Amino acid sequence: MRQTTTGSVYHETYHFYLEQLKTMRFDGKEEVLGITLDGDAVVVPYFGQSIRLTADGLKDEAGRRPDFSDCVVLCRYLIMCPLFEPKQKEWSAYRDFPDAGPLTVFWIDTVEGPLARAFSGRVSALEEACDVLGGSMPEMDIACDLCRCFIPLPKMPLLLVFNDADDDFPASVSLLFEKRASTYLDAESQAILGHMLSNRLLAAAHG
Repeated sequence: MRQTTTGSVYHETYHFYLEQLKTMRFDGKEEVLGITLDGDAVVVPYFGQSIRLTADGLKDEAGRRPDFSDCVVLCRYLIMCPLFEPKQKEWSAYRDFPDAGPLTVFWIDTVEGPLARAFSGRVSALEEACDVLGGSMPEMDIACDLCRCFIPLPKMPLLLVFNDADDDFPASVSLLFEKRASTYLDAESQAILGHMLSNRLLAAAHG
């Protein structure tokens, strides 16, 4: 088998996705995906930025290509575009999604676990980090120490539920998707999106 560096694998994967996107039309898909069209560009809201897809690839507001992991999520989101917007908006744990099984350890170790450890005994710090990233109060009552909803992609909200440590249990974090999330992103891309949110919260807490 031909040996390739990690960088070249990333490059090949990214351009493989771009080739698929070149054959797709997004006219009439604005509502289904929550995107806008600007001439030949597709504009996707992503973590508070407007990311543009053109014939040259993905560019952020500064004209730079996003990090590879972000590119994967954005490309997969556009490629998987459903015919109609699904209605299942009930919240679901990541482990309950189809094909999530092999990635559940990754999810615990790199998404929920680091948040629980970093913010144990620091609810106010987590609240401030959530505010920095535009987290909003959910429209429901949940028994927990802190709950915030994030919308990193238009149809892909994530619900963070935090319970701080007490005398009997360590701090815990649950990061939930809507049940329809698997229509918009495969399990691997869902895991990447959760990881990106976790990393951004940790970075926000450190200023």
